[in-house]
Amino acid sequence: MAHVTIEWTANLEGELDVRALMEMLAADMKDRSDGVFPVGGIRVRAYRVDHYVIADNAGPEDAFINVDVKMGAGRSAEFRQRYFDALFARLRDHLGGMFDRRPLALSLYVKETEGWKHNSIHKRLAGTD
Repeated sequence: MAHVTIEWTANLEGELDVRALMEMLAADMKDRSDGVFPVGGIRVRAYRVDHYVIADNAGPEDAFINVDVKMGAGRSAEFRQRYFDALFARLRDHLGGMFDRRPLALSLYVKETEGWKHNSIHKRLAGTD
């Protein structure tokens, strides 16, 4: 399980390719996690934030992108550190020159969680429908 929620400020509309960001995160979890995140458990969603205050509320160009990751418990501390350090670097690279064009805050938070779930997507991916 790896569920990603992206929040992004409305003033990034037209500048941020949200779909490309979502696809990059999903592909990264699929291709770079060494199988730690089962493909059938990856979820990425994004929400535009229309109402917000940033810093002193004096910069209408101030923006943020927040990425929250929820994952099931049990991944090693070494994996978490290595993987999420690299993911944060890829996020910064993906956003490229946005940091030069405007005041922008990027954050990545990771939370281990317990939950109850039922998922038949794994069955489809295994071809056992």
